[in-house]
Amino acid sequence: MSNPRRCLLFVPGSRPERFAKAVATGADQVCIDLEDAVAPADKETARAAVLEFLANVPAGYTQIGMRVNPVSTDLGRADLAALAASSARPAFVMLPKVESAAELAAADALLSGMDTQFIVQIETPKGLLDARDIVAASSRVQALMFGGFDYIVALRGRAGWESFFHPRVQLATIAAEANVGCMDVPYLDIKDAAGLREETDRVIALGFTAKAAIHPAQVDTIQSRYLPDANELDHARRVVAAMADNGGGAVAVDGKLVDRPIEIAAERALALGAHGLRQD
Repeated sequence: MSNPRRCLLFVPGSRPERFAKAVATGADQVCIDLEDAVAPADKETARAAVLEFLANVPAGYTQIGMRVNPVSTDLGRADLAALAASSARPAFVMLPKVESAAELAAADALLSGMDTQFIVQIETPKGLLDARDIVAASSRVQALMFGGFDYIVALRGRAGWESFFHPRVQLATIAAEANVGCMDVPYLDIKDAAGLREETDRVIALGFTAKAAIHPAQVDTIQSRYLPDANELDHARRVVAAMADNGGGAVAVDGKLVDRPIEIAAERALALGAHGLRQD
Protein backbone atom coordinates (compact mmCIF):
# COMPACT_ATOMS: atom_id res chain seq x y z
CA MET A 1 0.00 0.00 0.00
CA SER A 2 2.56 2.54 -1.14
CA ASN A 3 -0.18 5.02 -2.05
CA PRO A 4 -3.13 4.60 0.32
CA ARG A 5 -6.53 6.01 -0.60
CA ARG A 6 -8.09 6.78 2.77
CA CYS A 7 -9.63 10.19 2.16
CA LEU A 8 -10.95 11.95 -0.92
CA LEU A 9 -11.32 15.72 -0.58
CA PHE A 10 -13.90 17.45 -2.76
CA VAL A 11 -13.26 20.96 -4.09
CA PRO A 12 -15.76 22.94 -6.20
CA GLY A 13 -14.92 23.16 -9.90
CA SER A 14 -16.10 26.76 -9.87
CA ARG A 15 -13.37 27.77 -7.40
CA PRO A 16 -10.06 27.34 -9.27
CA GLU A 17 -8.19 29.32 -6.62
CA ARG A 18 -8.82 26.39 -4.28
CA PHE A 19 -7.55 23.58 -6.50
CA ALA A 20 -3.86 23.70 -5.53
CA LYS A 21 -4.79 24.41 -1.90
CA ALA A 22 -6.84 21.22 -1.82
CA VAL A 23 -3.89 19.22 -3.11
CA ALA A 24 -1.65 20.86 -0.48
CA THR A 25 -3.77 19.40 2.34
CA GLY A 26 -2.09 16.05 1.78
CA ALA A 27 -5.38 14.27 1.12
CA ASP A 28 -4.75 10.89 -0.48
CA GLN A 29 -7.12 11.90 -3.29
CA VAL A 30 -8.56 15.22 -4.46
CA CYS A 31 -11.69 15.39 -6.59
CA ILE A 32 -12.59 18.60 -8.41
CA ASP A 33 -16.36 18.66 -8.68
CA LEU A 34 -18.38 19.64 -11.72
CA GLU A 35 -21.66 18.23 -10.39
CA ASP A 36 -23.40 19.24 -7.16
CA ALA A 37 -20.93 21.95 -6.15
CA VAL A 38 -21.38 23.95 -9.37
CA ALA A 39 -24.44 26.03 -10.22
CA PRO A 40 -26.04 25.31 -13.63
CA ALA A 41 -24.97 28.68 -15.03
CA ASP A 42 -21.35 28.00 -14.13
CA LYS A 43 -21.00 24.48 -15.55
CA GLU A 44 -19.15 25.33 -18.76
CA THR A 45 -16.71 27.84 -17.24
CA ALA A 46 -16.01 25.42 -14.38
CA ARG A 47 -15.36 22.61 -16.85
CA ALA A 48 -12.84 24.73 -18.72
CA ALA A 49 -11.05 25.69 -15.48
CA VAL A 50 -10.88 22.09 -14.29
CA LEU A 51 -9.53 20.75 -17.57
CA GLU A 52 -6.92 23.52 -17.70
CA PHE A 53 -5.74 22.70 -14.18
CA LEU A 54 -5.64 18.96 -14.85
CA ALA A 55 -3.61 19.55 -18.01
CA ASN A 56 -0.97 21.50 -16.09
CA VAL A 57 -0.68 19.75 -12.75
CA PRO A 58 2.82 20.24 -11.28
CA ALA A 59 5.07 17.20 -11.07
CA GLY A 60 4.55 15.17 -7.93
CA TYR A 61 0.81 15.79 -7.67
CA THR A 62 -0.94 12.44 -7.91
CA GLN A 63 -4.45 11.09 -7.42
CA ILE A 64 -6.22 14.22 -8.62
CA GLY A 65 -9.45 13.61 -10.46
CA MET A 66 -12.76 15.15 -11.39
CA ARG A 67 -16.42 14.42 -10.84
CA VAL A 68 -18.45 14.88 -13.99
CA ASN A 69 -22.20 15.27 -14.24
CA PRO A 70 -24.24 12.05 -14.57
CA VAL A 71 -23.39 10.06 -17.69
CA SER A 72 -27.13 9.60 -18.23
CA THR A 73 -27.43 13.34 -19.01
CA ASP A 74 -26.35 15.44 -21.97
CA LEU A 75 -24.24 17.53 -19.61
CA GLY A 76 -22.37 14.50 -18.27
CA ARG A 77 -21.66 13.19 -21.76
CA ALA A 78 -20.44 16.65 -22.74
CA ASP A 79 -18.09 16.64 -19.72
CA LEU A 80 -16.58 13.33 -20.82
CA ALA A 81 -16.32 14.37 -24.46
CA ALA A 82 -14.55 17.58 -23.45
CA LEU A 83 -12.18 15.61 -21.22
CA ALA A 84 -11.39 13.17 -24.03
CA ALA A 85 -10.63 16.06 -26.41
CA SER A 86 -8.38 17.84 -23.90
CA SER A 87 -4.82 17.24 -22.75
CA ALA A 88 -5.98 16.68 -19.16
CA ARG A 89 -5.15 13.29 -17.71
CA PRO A 90 -6.91 12.87 -14.36
CA ALA A 91 -6.00 9.90 -12.18
CA PHE A 92 -9.69 9.10 -11.90
CA VAL A 93 -13.11 10.24 -13.03
CA MET A 94 -15.96 10.10 -10.55
CA LEU A 95 -19.26 9.07 -12.10
CA PRO A 96 -22.28 10.16 -10.02
CA LYS A 97 -25.72 8.61 -9.69
CA VAL A 98 -24.85 5.47 -11.61
CA GLU A 99 -27.75 3.05 -11.92
CA SER A 100 -26.73 0.66 -14.70
CA ALA A 101 -23.81 -1.12 -16.30
CA ALA A 102 -24.73 0.66 -19.54
CA GLU A 103 -23.63 3.97 -18.03
CA LEU A 104 -20.14 2.57 -17.41
CA ALA A 105 -20.04 1.22 -20.94
CA ALA A 106 -20.92 4.69 -22.23
CA ALA A 107 -18.20 6.32 -20.11
CA ASP A 108 -15.70 3.69 -21.27
CA ALA A 109 -16.53 4.43 -24.89
CA LEU A 110 -16.26 8.20 -24.49
CA LEU A 111 -12.87 7.84 -22.79
CA SER A 112 -11.60 4.96 -24.92
CA GLY A 113 -8.34 6.73 -25.71
CA MET A 114 -7.57 7.68 -22.12
CA ASP A 115 -5.98 5.67 -19.31
CA THR A 116 -7.98 6.70 -16.24
CA GLN A 117 -9.94 4.94 -13.51
CA PHE A 118 -13.52 5.34 -12.32
CA ILE A 119 -14.95 6.01 -8.89
CA VAL A 120 -18.60 4.99 -9.20
CA GLN A 121 -21.15 6.65 -6.95
CA ILE A 122 -24.10 4.51 -5.88
CA GLU A 123 -26.82 6.94 -4.83
CA THR A 124 -30.17 5.24 -5.40
CA PRO A 125 -31.88 1.98 -4.43
CA LYS A 126 -31.71 0.85 -8.08
CA GLY A 127 -27.99 1.58 -8.18
CA LEU A 128 -27.44 -0.43 -5.01
CA LEU A 129 -29.51 -3.38 -6.21
CA ASP A 130 -27.54 -3.46 -9.48
CA ALA A 131 -24.13 -2.63 -7.97
CA ARG A 132 -22.67 -6.10 -8.61
CA ASP A 133 -23.38 -5.78 -12.32
CA ILE A 134 -22.20 -2.17 -12.35
CA VAL A 135 -18.81 -2.89 -10.76
CA ALA A 136 -18.26 -5.79 -13.15
CA ALA A 137 -19.02 -3.68 -16.22
CA SER A 138 -15.63 -1.96 -16.48
CA SER A 139 -12.08 -2.85 -15.53
CA ARG A 140 -11.53 0.84 -14.80
CA VAL A 141 -13.52 0.78 -11.53
CA GLN A 142 -11.22 1.80 -8.68
CA ALA A 143 -13.89 2.18 -6.01
CA LEU A 144 -17.58 2.31 -5.27
CA MET A 145 -18.78 5.32 -3.29
CA PHE A 146 -21.89 5.50 -1.14
CA GLY A 147 -23.95 8.60 -1.92
CA GLY A 148 -25.93 8.47 1.28
CA PHE A 149 -28.01 11.61 1.16
CA ASP A 150 -29.30 11.15 -2.38
CA TYR A 151 -29.93 7.51 -1.48
CA ILE A 152 -32.00 8.24 1.59
CA VAL A 153 -34.15 10.78 -0.27
CA ALA A 154 -34.84 8.19 -2.97
CA LEU A 155 -35.56 5.63 -0.24
CA ARG A 156 -38.11 8.02 1.36
CA GLY A 157 -36.27 7.74 4.65
CA ARG A 158 -34.50 9.97 7.14
CA ALA A 159 -30.71 10.31 7.22
CA GLY A 160 -29.01 8.65 10.19
CA TRP A 161 -26.72 5.81 11.20
CA GLU A 162 -29.58 3.30 11.31
CA SER A 163 -30.96 4.17 7.87
CA PHE A 164 -27.49 4.18 6.30
CA PHE A 165 -26.39 0.93 7.96
CA HIS A 166 -27.91 -1.58 5.53
CA PRO A 167 -26.81 0.11 2.29
CA ARG A 168 -23.33 0.67 3.72
CA VAL A 169 -22.92 -3.01 4.59
CA GLN A 170 -24.32 -4.12 1.24
CA LEU A 171 -22.08 -1.79 -0.75
CA ALA A 172 -18.97 -2.69 1.26
CA THR A 173 -19.72 -6.38 0.66
CA ILE A 174 -20.08 -5.87 -3.10
CA ALA A 175 -16.89 -3.81 -3.27
CA ALA A 176 -14.92 -6.40 -1.30
CA GLU A 177 -16.18 -9.20 -3.52
CA ALA A 178 -15.03 -7.22 -6.59
CA ASN A 179 -11.72 -6.32 -4.90
CA VAL A 180 -12.21 -2.58 -5.37
CA GLY A 181 -12.24 0.23 -2.83
CA CYS A 182 -15.33 1.35 -0.96
CA MET A 183 -15.71 5.03 -0.07
CA ASP A 184 -18.12 6.52 2.44
CA VAL A 185 -20.25 9.64 2.15
CA PRO A 186 -18.83 12.87 3.61
CA TYR A 187 -19.63 13.94 7.16
CA LEU A 188 -21.48 17.21 6.73
CA ASP A 189 -20.93 18.87 10.13
CA ILE A 190 -17.55 20.48 9.50
CA LYS A 191 -17.11 21.68 13.09
CA ASP A 192 -17.92 18.33 14.72
CA ALA A 193 -14.50 16.68 14.80
CA ALA A 194 -15.56 14.14 17.42
CA GLY A 195 -18.54 13.06 15.33
CA LEU A 196 -16.35 12.73 12.24
CA ARG A 197 -13.87 10.60 14.15
CA GLU A 198 -16.59 8.33 15.52
CA GLU A 199 -18.30 7.87 12.15
CA THR A 200 -14.97 7.18 10.42
CA ASP A 201 -14.15 4.48 12.96
CA ARG A 202 -17.57 2.91 12.48
CA VAL A 203 -17.38 2.75 8.68
CA ILE A 204 -13.84 1.38 8.85
CA ALA A 205 -15.29 -1.44 10.96
CA LEU A 206 -17.86 -2.08 8.20
CA GLY A 207 -15.16 -2.47 5.54
CA PHE A 208 -14.96 1.00 3.98
CA THR A 209 -11.47 1.67 2.66
CA ALA A 210 -11.95 5.45 2.45
CA LYS A 211 -14.19 8.33 3.48
CA ALA A 212 -14.85 11.49 1.50
CA ALA A 213 -14.33 14.98 2.96
CA ILE A 214 -15.87 18.33 2.11
CA HIS A 215 -13.43 20.54 4.05
CA PRO A 216 -9.64 20.50 4.44
CA ALA A 217 -10.01 20.37 8.24
CA GLN A 218 -11.50 16.86 7.93
CA VAL A 219 -8.61 15.29 6.02
CA ASP A 220 -6.15 14.56 8.84
CA THR A 221 -8.84 13.14 11.12
CA ILE A 222 -10.07 10.73 8.47
CA GLN A 223 -6.63 9.61 7.29
CA SER A 224 -5.29 9.10 10.79
CA ARG A 225 -8.18 6.81 11.79
CA TYR A 226 -7.05 4.26 9.19
CA LEU A 227 -3.59 3.97 10.74
CA PRO A 228 -2.69 1.40 13.40
CA ASP A 229 -1.71 2.57 16.85
CA ALA A 230 1.65 1.54 18.34
CA ASN A 231 0.28 -1.60 20.01
CA GLU A 232 -1.55 -2.73 16.87
CA LEU A 233 1.56 -2.21 14.76
CA ASP A 234 3.71 -4.17 17.19
CA HIS A 235 1.19 -7.01 17.26
CA ALA A 236 1.02 -7.03 13.45
CA ARG A 237 4.78 -7.36 13.21
CA ARG A 238 4.80 -10.28 15.63
CA VAL A 239 1.94 -12.02 13.81
CA VAL A 240 3.72 -11.78 10.46
CA ALA A 241 7.02 -12.93 11.97
CA ALA A 242 5.41 -15.86 13.79
CA MET A 243 3.58 -17.03 10.69
CA ALA A 244 6.80 -16.84 8.67
CA ASP A 245 8.70 -18.79 11.31
CA ASN A 246 5.99 -21.44 11.24
CA GLY A 247 6.04 -21.80 7.47
CA GLY A 248 2.67 -20.09 7.04
CA GLY A 249 0.82 -22.47 9.33
CA ALA A 250 -1.43 -21.47 12.20
CA VAL A 251 0.45 -20.50 15.34
CA ALA A 252 -0.26 -18.96 18.75
CA VAL A 253 0.64 -15.30 19.33
CA ASP A 254 -0.04 -13.82 22.76
CA GLY A 255 -1.97 -16.96 23.64
CA LYS A 256 -4.35 -16.64 20.68
CA LEU A 257 -4.40 -18.74 17.54
CA VAL A 258 -3.60 -16.82 14.36
CA ASP A 259 -3.90 -18.09 10.80
CA ARG A 260 -3.89 -16.70 7.28
CA PRO A 261 -6.88 -14.31 7.65
CA ILE A 262 -5.26 -12.79 10.76
CA GLU A 263 -1.99 -12.54 8.86
CA ILE A 264 -3.68 -10.67 6.00
CA ALA A 265 -5.09 -8.14 8.48
CA ALA A 266 -1.62 -7.79 10.02
CA GLU A 267 -0.06 -7.20 6.60
CA ARG A 268 -2.58 -4.43 5.95
CA ALA A 269 -1.75 -2.85 9.30
CA LEU A 270 1.97 -2.93 8.46
CA ALA A 271 1.37 -1.30 5.08
CA LEU A 272 -0.68 1.50 6.65
CA GLY A 273 1.78 1.81 9.51
CA ALA A 274 4.40 2.97 7.01
CA HIS A 275 2.40 6.21 6.83
CA GLY A 276 2.33 6.87 10.57
CA LEU A 277 0.55 5.86 13.74
CA ARG A 278 -2.96 6.58 14.94
CA GLN A 279 -2.98 8.75 18.04
CA ASP A 280 -5.94 7.76 20.21
